[in-house]
Amino acid sequence: MRCSGWSSLAISVCSAVSLLLAAPAAAHVVAAPSFVASGSSESVTFSGPNERDAPMTAFALTVPAGIEIAHAHEVADWDESVDGSTASWLGGPLAPDEEIAFGVTLDADVEPGVVELRALQRYPDGSEVAWPVALTITPADESPSQNLALAGVVGLIGLLCVVA
Repeated sequence: MRCSGWSSLAISVCSAVSLLLAAPAAAHVVAAPSFVASGSSESVTFSGPNERDAPMTAFALTVPAGIEIAHAHEVADWDESVDGSTASWLGGPLAPDEEIAFGVTLDADVEPGVVELRALQRYPDGSEVAWPVALTITPADESPSQNLALAGVVGLIGLLCVVA
């Protein structure tokens, strides 16, 4: 599907505003980069802190329909696996107040827009903490850098509106 420049701008603005508004509520696990072009494959890193007093011993990432996990990247002292739409890492442990990054290669075959992935941190006592992670799917025929400057200006204006 081919999108006009205005459609790409609208997607960028909506993505920036939704991320700004959602950030205070649930932005503890973040994706970098936060975008993947539709119809492409991209390596994405998900990082976040262990905010509990106990060590984190597992991390899982679940993707929605239309996105496939092609590969879970190795992390020292963790065992990675992929089972359908979920990548998991077991081991560690990650000490309290420490941060770690887990990487995956994602294949995206969905319409442009914002999709929500689910990150899950697990602890030895059986408890877990779930985080929604926003990922923007950009149009296939455009790279995010083509509208990056304009999207940055629009995002800054949106941020100023939210702050005001």
